[in-house]
Amino acid sequence: MEREHRAKEILKKCINLVQQEGIPVAEKIEKIYINDKIRSRFGSCRKENGSYYIELSGRIMPCEDRVIETVLLHELLHTCPGCMNHGFRWKKYAEIINQKYGYEITASSRYETFGMENPESREPVKYTILCTNCGNRIERRRRCPLVEKTDRYRCGKCGGILKIKEKSTTSCR
Repeated sequence: MEREHRAKEILKKCINLVQQEGIPVAEKIEKIYINDKIRSRFGSCRKENGSYYIELSGRIMPCEDRVIETVLLHELLHTCPGCMNHGFRWKKYAEIINQKYGYEITASSRYETFGMENPESREPVKYTILCTNCGNRIERRRRCPLVEKTDRYRCGKCGGILKIKEKSTTSCR
């Protein structure tokens, strides 16, 4: 519960900061919750029945407040009218906050941006797809449509045919 309390306090600070700049942040932010299962993003904002819900990745909760503020500000800007995407208006508001307060709010962030190690970088490459024409290598750590149905795809560089590289297996007898 301590993490949720911390997130709510940081959210209040972020709302005040955005409102001070005259940015029309929504008044009905019903809930902020922390999801420890999120792997591919730091936060999200969704609208249901006129209210907004903000979700944070549990992976950022051990970080310093500034990192959490950056993610929350990003999500708060989505509550502004016409800002559910990363269009012109959202970018304009992000730039106002960035210039005035020194944040680095962008449309997408990476673990390295926040000084964190990407947990995916520790996972070994399991699949290598090669272009039969130019030799371009595509590596994947998990099964995906490209791995499962390679024949449906072409090389992004030359348009060549892709094939999965056979893994060398040695048997111990």
